[in-house]
Amino acid sequence: MAEAIILSLATSIAAKIAHLTGDAIYASVSERLKASKCAKKDLVIIAEYMHAICAVVEDAEQRQYTNKAIKIWLRDLKSLAYEIDDQLDEVAFDALERRVDEGHFRWYDKIRYSIFPSNPTTPRSHFSRNIKDLLVELEHIVDKKNKFGLTERPIESSRDEIRDELDVCRFVHERAAIGRDEAKQDIINEVLRASYCSTSSQPCILPIVGMGGIGKTTLAKLVHRDISSFDLKLWVCVSDRFQIHTIVENILKNAGFFNTSNQSLDTLLSWLKQLLEGKKYFLVLDDVWAHDYRRWGKLQNILTNGMAGNTILVTTREANVASITQTMPSYDVRRLPDHVCWYIFQQLAFREGEEGRYYNLYEIGWSIVQKCCGVPLLVESLGSSLRSVRDEDEWHRINSMGSFRELDEQYTKVIEVLRVSYDKLPSHLKPLFAHMSLFMKDTNMNLDTQYLWSALGLLRLRNENNEFHKHAYLYLKEMASRSLIQEPNLEIEGAVFNFQMHDLLHDLGASILGEELAIVTWRELKVSKFTRHIVWGYEDDDSLCFEEFPEKLLQAKNSRTFRFGYILNRHISSSFLESMISTFVCLRFLDLGYSLFEVLPSSIGNLKLLRYLNLAYNCVLKSLPDTICKLLNLECLRLHGCTELEELPKDVYHLHNLMVFTITTKMSLLHTRLNEMSSLQKLGFHSCENLEPLWDNGYAARLPSLQSLIIKDCPQFTCLPNSTMFLQGLEILQITDCENMDLSEGEGLKGLTSLRQLAITRLPRLTTLPVRIKYAASSLEYLHLIDCENLTFLPNCLRRFTSIRIIRIGKCPNLQSLPKVFNYLTSLQKLSIWKCQHLSEKCAVPTGEYYSFIQHIPLFKLDGVSYTPYQSE
Repeated sequence: MAEAIILSLATSIAAKIAHLTGDAIYASVSERLKASKCAKKDLVIIAEYMHAICAVVEDAEQRQYTNKAIKIWLRDLKSLAYEIDDQLDEVAFDALERRVDEGHFRWYDKIRYSIFPSNPTTPRSHFSRNIKDLLVELEHIVDKKNKFGLTERPIESSRDEIRDELDVCRFVHERAAIGRDEAKQDIINEVLRASYCSTSSQPCILPIVGMGGIGKTTLAKLVHRDISSFDLKLWVCVSDRFQIHTIVENILKNAGFFNTSNQSLDTLLSWLKQLLEGKKYFLVLDDVWAHDYRRWGKLQNILTNGMAGNTILVTTREANVASITQTMPSYDVRRLPDHVCWYIFQQLAFREGEEGRYYNLYEIGWSIVQKCCGVPLLVESLGSSLRSVRDEDEWHRINSMGSFRELDEQYTKVIEVLRVSYDKLPSHLKPLFAHMSLFMKDTNMNLDTQYLWSALGLLRLRNENNEFHKHAYLYLKEMASRSLIQEPNLEIEGAVFNFQMHDLLHDLGASILGEELAIVTWRELKVSKFTRHIVWGYEDDDSLCFEEFPEKLLQAKNSRTFRFGYILNRHISSSFLESMISTFVCLRFLDLGYSLFEVLPSSIGNLKLLRYLNLAYNCVLKSLPDTICKLLNLECLRLHGCTELEELPKDVYHLHNLMVFTITTKMSLLHTRLNEMSSLQKLGFHSCENLEPLWDNGYAARLPSLQSLIIKDCPQFTCLPNSTMFLQGLEILQITDCENMDLSEGEGLKGLTSLRQLAITRLPRLTTLPVRIKYAASSLEYLHLIDCENLTFLPNCLRRFTSIRIIRIGKCPNLQSLPKVFNYLTSLQKLSIWKCQHLSEKCAVPTGEYYSFIQHIPLFKLDGVSYTPYQSE
C-alpha cells in the first residue's frame, strides 16, 4: 500500500524543486558556480521523473501482490524519494538561514552550502554531487519502470468536502445505538439486580466479552449513559498497559480532578478515597487485557470503599480476562442480526429516494451485508466507502471477496475488507490516515494529529496564511464521515476534535506504513534502513533511566519521527537522550512529552529539519539550551507543564516559523519579545505563576496571525491588556483558573471582531459578560461559561449575536436568569445547562418559566438529559 506515500512524497519533491530553482539567492549564486548550475538542471530532471512515476504508481500498487519484483521496486522507489526529500529540505533550510542572517554574512559566505551539521562550510559542489548521485539512482528506478510495462493512470486531484460538524456528530451517535437496545437493557437489569442484592464491600464486576469490532465499547457506552441509581458514573480506557498508577489517575481525571500528572501513587490513592467515600459508583473499564490475577486483585482492593453495591463493567476480547475479573457471569456480545446491519448499511451507502433508481445495487448490498456476519465495524466501513460508488462492477467486486463466517479467526481477511474503505479515500487523505497509526491503540487523539501531518509534510493544501489546521480539521471530519475514526467529538470547528481509532483500523494504518513504522522496546528493537518512524512502546520498568541508546537503532538513522507512545513519567538518561538526538538528524517530529530529564542537550540545535518539539510535562526541566533558537523550521513548541522552567533563551524570537507555542514558566515573559513571532497562530500560557498582562506597549499588532489565545491558571494576570484589541484575527479565547482576572477592566475585548469562541472557566470575579463582548456579535459561534460561582446574569446584548451556535453553561450556582432575548437567537443549535440550581428549575421541560423562549433550540440539554423540540411537545 505504498502508493499514497509515494504520491505524497513525489508531489512534495516536485513542489520543492519548483520553489528552490526559483529562489533568488540560489539563482544568483548558480550563475557564478558551474556546479550549482548543473545541480539546478539535475533538479529539473528529477522533477520530470517524479511526474512520470506518479502516473504509473497506482498500477504498480495493484500488481505488486502478484509480482515480487514490482513490490521491491516500490520499496526502493519510496526509500529514494525520502532521500531526495531530505536533501531538498537541507537546501531549503540553508536558504532560510541566509534570509534570517541577511546582512551578517559576506558575499562569499553566502555561496557556501551547509549540507551537514558537522561541516557548516561544505561548498555547493558537494550538494551538486549529492543531487547527481540521487539522479543516477532515480534513472535506474525509471529504467525498471519501463521494463515492467506499467500502465499510466490519471492522478486523482485533491478535494475538500465540507460537512456541518453537528450533523456528523449526531449521526454517528444515533447509528451506534441501533440494534443494541435489548442488550443494553439486559446488562442494566443484571447490574441493578446485583448491585441491589450485594452486601459486600467488594464491587460487583460484569465483563462484556466479544471480538474486535463487534461493539463492546459501544454497548458499554450505552449502558453508562442510561443507567441510574448510582451516585457516581466513571469511565476509563485501560488498553494493553495495565498500570495501576495510570488507571487511578485516569479515574480521577474522568471525575474532574485537575493536576493529576506527576503525582505519586499515594497522593492519587488519597484523592481516590475522597472521591469514592460514601458514594455508590458505576465504573466502566474499557478494553482490559489483564492476565495477571495479582495485579487485578490489587486494583480491585483499591476500588473497595466500604459501600455495598458498587459495580464495575469490564470490556475485553478475551474470555481468560473475563474469568480473572468477573464476580458475576460475563455477557457475550452477539453479532447484529442481518436486518439491523442492512438498516445501518442502507443509511450509509444510499441517499434518500435511491431505492427505485438502484434496485440492482440493493440486491448486491444485501449480499455484502450478509457476508459481514453482524460485525458493525465492517458494515459501517463498507457502507461508508460505497456511498459515492454507483458502478455495479465495483459492488460485484467487493461482494466477491468471500464470506467472513470466521471473522475472529481470520484477521487478515478482516483487514482486507477494511482496506476497501482505505482504497476509496481521496489520494490526499490516504497518507494522513496511515500516519495516525503513529499514535498507540486506544489513544484519545485530537487536533495535535495535525501537527504530526504538518511536520511530516503530508498537508498539501495551505492558503496564503498557512492555516493548515483548518484543512486538517476538514480532513478529520471527512474520515469520521467514512467511519474510519470513532467517537468524534466536534466542539469547536478547527479547535477541538477528540476522536479514537478502532484497533483494527489502527492495524490497517500500520500495515500501510509497513516497515516504515517500528514500535520498539528494550525487548523488541526491530528496525531497518527503511524505517522512518520510531515509536517507543510501553516499558514496565525504569530502564530508560539507566540504559545507553541501543546500537540497533542506528540502522534507522534516517527516521523522521521519534516519540514515546505512552505517558512515561520517568527519567531518561542523558546518554540515551544525547545519542538519540545525534543519531536521528533527519527528525521532523520529536515528542518527548511526559518524560523527565534536567538538561536538553545542546545538540538539539543540529536537528535543522525539526518542525515539532514536545517537551510538555517535564517537571524537572529548568532551562533550554540557546541552540534551540537554531531550529528555524520549528512550527510547534510545547513547554506547558514544565513547572520548573525558569527562563527561555533570549533569542527565542528567532523562531520565525513557530506557529504553536504553549508554555509553563516561572518567568514573567515581559522581555522575551514573543510579540516578534509574526507566524504565531496559537499561543497558550499554562500555570505561569508570574505571568503579567502582555502587550501593554501596543506590540500585539505585531502578531497578525494569532488565532488562538489560551490563558490558564495565571494568578498574576489581572486583565486583558488594552492592546489585545489589535489581535483582529483572534478566533479563540480561553481563560481558565485566573483568580484575579477581571474582564470588565480595560478595552481588550473591544476590537475582537473575528472571535468565534469564548470559553471562561473558574473566573471568580466574573459577574456578567463584559459589555465589550458586543464587538464579536457577528462572529461569535461558541460561548462556554463553566464553574463561575459569582456569575449572576447574562446581558441583553446577546440578542445581537447572530452567529451563535453553541452555548454551554455549567456549575454557575448564582446565575439567576436567562435573558428573554434567547428567543432571537435563531442560529443557536445547542444549549447545555447543568448544575445551575436556579436555571434548572426555570428551564424545566416543558413547564419552566423560561422554556417558552428556548424551546426553538434543536438540541437542549438540561442536567445531562437531552431534549429536542419534538421530544418536549
